[in-house]
Amino acid sequence: MIKSVRLKLTFWYIGSITSLLLLFGLIVYFSLKTILNGNLDKLLYNGGKILERSFSEYMLQHADDPHSLYTIEAGEKTFFIDNIDNEARENFFVDTVYIQLLTFPKAEKISYSIIARTSSLKNRLLPLSPYAYKSCMSHTSFFETLPHLFSFPVRMISLPVYDKDNHSYILQIALSMQHVNNTLEELFFVFCVSFPLVLIVVAGIGHVFMKQAFSPIRRMVAVTRNITSEDLSLRLDPVDSHDEIGELADTLNAMIDRLEQSFQQMTQFSGDVSHELKTPLAQLKCNAEIALRKPRTSGEYQQALRNTIEDTDQLQTIIDDLLFLTKIDSKSWSSSFITVALHEVFLDVFETMYGLVQQKRLAIKFETMDAVLIPGDRGLLRRMFINLISNAIQYTPSGGVIVLSLRKAGHQAVLTITDSGIGIPEAALPHIFDRLYRVDPSRSNDTGGSGLGLAIVDTIVARHNGKILVNSTPGHGTIFQVSFPCFQ
Repeated sequence: MIKSVRLKLTFWYIGSITSLLLLFGLIVYFSLKTILNGNLDKLLYNGGKILERSFSEYMLQHADDPHSLYTIEAGEKTFFIDNIDNEARENFFVDTVYIQLLTFPKAEKISYSIIARTSSLKNRLLPLSPYAYKSCMSHTSFFETLPHLFSFPVRMISLPVYDKDNHSYILQIALSMQHVNNTLEELFFVFCVSFPLVLIVVAGIGHVFMKQAFSPIRRMVAVTRNITSEDLSLRLDPVDSHDEIGELADTLNAMIDRLEQSFQQMTQFSGDVSHELKTPLAQLKCNAEIALRKPRTSGEYQQALRNTIEDTDQLQTIIDDLLFLTKIDSKSWSSSFITVALHEVFLDVFETMYGLVQQKRLAIKFETMDAVLIPGDRGLLRRMFINLISNAIQYTPSGGVIVLSLRKAGHQAVLTITDSGIGIPEAALPHIFDRLYRVDPSRSNDTGGSGLGLAIVDTIVARHNGKILVNSTPGHGTIFQVSFPCFQ
């Protein structure tokens, strides 16, 4: 089995060209054969019509001669009969033509008389086939090929002719097909000789062409073999073409870019996870060591245990969020979307979190609350609302204001959460949806966050074919705007 694609395509190319050449040769051969035979038939037909007119003119000139026509067997010949060889040479422009004039038999099997014939026939007779007889009876001409009358095949026409009294006769004219056959044989010989030569040239051109066409792919293979997970800096050389190979090179380079970016994110993410887990673990160890340094009162031990529980909760939050992101990112994640009343989910989450709002003494304002139906997963949407509202509550100082809005704009449901909190620096805005990213890492202990809340929000929004926009001014607050496709 041939494993090389280049060789396969080369053989396909040679096979296709060979088939086309054979098909072309057959078309040329049979077309030429048809044309030559057609020209021969045309020559026979036109010559027959000329002889028919000569015969009619002769009969008019000898209308008063009762012996104007005699059969050859009678031993006498008329002017027309004596000059039939001259008539043949003048009308057909060939050395040898075979002509005979017959009386028209009244029935197919009744014998007929030969009135005249050319000397070229010698002692041979042109046969009158049943098909030729029926055609003459129908006042039409009939063409046929006689392969065995001579040592070579001849083409013959039989057509009816008439005298002045409308008496019918049968005129038969035959010409040799030897020149047609010789021409076709020469053409076949030339094709048989030239075909292998053309095939060799085509094979050579195909090999060179395929080698040239696949040279960029060989270079791609050589470069790709050196690309590893440790070194994704290599790129394929751009191919100066707009064909599939150039598109393949661009696609592979784009894929390597995505892989490099993914590996960088994974490396950074692994480092961030290690850092996030290291802090609560260090705190757990520190609390335990302090508690064991000397005997403590029951109250001090209780406080140490409460600190341990807090650190454990923080660890649990980080692990839960990481597991959720891993699960929702996997291809095995299946979420059955149903029609969800987004305003109901929004209000349900707000009621659940209203205690935190009161505890921090924040003012809540509702600008718009339209009834909106979207296709989605109620649990994911609820988690998104919780993370966004928690963010607004955590980073808005006591006495601040949070403005909530859900409105319908055409085929879009637009959710807006505006707070008067501390805001986000402009340099940090492009990164706030990165996993484990924090604008100020020192705030993590105060807020208890895992640094994954907004990353989860961004993933949920993307799952619902939505978009999320952020606009923030440090010291004046932040605006989160989320839009989803909704039902009309």
